[in-house]
Amino acid sequence: MSPVRSGLLGVWGTAWLANRVGYDELVERVTRHDEPHRVTGLPGASGEVPLLWALSAWRDRGVGSLRVVLPVPGDPRGLPGPGPFSVAAMEVGEGVLAGALGLVPVVSRHGSAVGSVTVRVRWQAYHDLPPAPASPPPSLPDAERELTEALRAAARELATVDAASWRSEVADEVSRLRRRATAPALPAGHDPRAVRLLAQADRLATVLDLAAADAPGGALTGRAAQARTDALRPLWTAVRQARIAAYNA
Repeated sequence: MSPVRSGLLGVWGTAWLANRVGYDELVERVTRHDEPHRVTGLPGASGEVPLLWALSAWRDRGVGSLRVVLPVPGDPRGLPGPGPFSVAAMEVGEGVLAGALGLVPVVSRHGSAVGSVTVRVRWQAYHDLPPAPASPPPSLPDAERELTEALRAAARELATVDAASWRSEVADEVSRLRRRATAPALPAGHDPRAVRLLAQADRLATVLDLAAADAPGGALTGRAAQARTDALRPLWTAVRQARIAAYNA
């Protein structure tokens, strides 16, 4: 499962702005196994600058918390008005913003399929953003309920079309996932309910990624494979909403 870098930056950046974590810990948690993250397009800076510069720019503007957005076509909730930031965030499916400044990650991978791979992350900065909508992100109780209902509905649909059978290696990976499930790396003091919700959403996202990689589902017929895709689509939406709620809690 690919990390939601905007989610990590949003939650750890908010903790840093509140002086609850140090910059070194933020970098360790946000960059993980990537090459050092850099920022381009930051007002008053030329070329690429360290991530700290963007965080400091938010602090200098009086920002106390960052907002994570995970937009998809048809659901632009959380984005400011039309503009380059909204276009870029919609294209990659994520971004983080506060006030008139926003960042969108541009990720590139270098290496071979049989050797080591390095991940390069450049955050493109956008400034003078129009005001973001006043609507808050989903609440934790609402996101929990929607995720539970979507999971139950997906299970019923999959059972109906007999589309739950995957290749044996996919099933084995799901079993390993359950055994090694760990809590997401969020700052100490983050709402425990949000931590649990994010852990569930991340596990389900990994299973959904495996289902997508298994398409069209081994021995499934084309019709059954399409039925499985249709059944899982609402669950993807619920996973995304759960992540938005958890990161912004």
